[in-house]
Amino acid sequence: MIDFDCGKLCAPKNNGIPFCCDNESIVPVLFREEFNLRRKDGKFWEKVPVRNESIRKMIEESASYYVFSMCPVPTDCRRSRRSLNCMTFPFEPHVSRSGKVPGLVYTNNGKDGCPLMKKSRRIFNPVYIANSIVFWEELFDLYPEEKELYIHESVKRERRLKRQGKKIRIFTP
Repeated sequence: MIDFDCGKLCAPKNNGIPFCCDNESIVPVLFREEFNLRRKDGKFWEKVPVRNESIRKMIEESASYYVFSMCPVPTDCRRSRRSLNCMTFPFEPHVSRSGKVPGLVYTNNGKDGCPLMKKSRRIFNPVYIANSIVFWEELFDLYPEEKELYIHESVKRERRLKRQGKKIRIFTP
């Protein structure tokens, strides 16, 4: 994505843990197949314990192929063990009403702890952006309901930004 470890930007301001790895702020969602594959590498990823009603509700209302997870050792993250969710953060696809992926946008998680969200688009590797678009298109072929979810989210984002008088920032290669 970028030519440096972005976790070094935010970790000092977040008790030594990169924002996107903070189990108190972010709940990584792994696909069931991905979770099972990662578990073969050792017990690195764990299922999120149902500690409260909001987590229980989130799990109940989600697709059956999701596994809400947590990184047990975020201070010792190895890139080879990162989930797809971790590798794509802080981006998600912007999907047109026709189902095309013109580019990536910042994830709409309601949090602004990721310092990359304030950086110039020039720091992002265009090859990463291009590969991410291909990744999302292939994922949508496997999980058509994911495409529908992102179409819906993209429409909501467009409406919200239009009401605020802002333009959507789409990252393209």
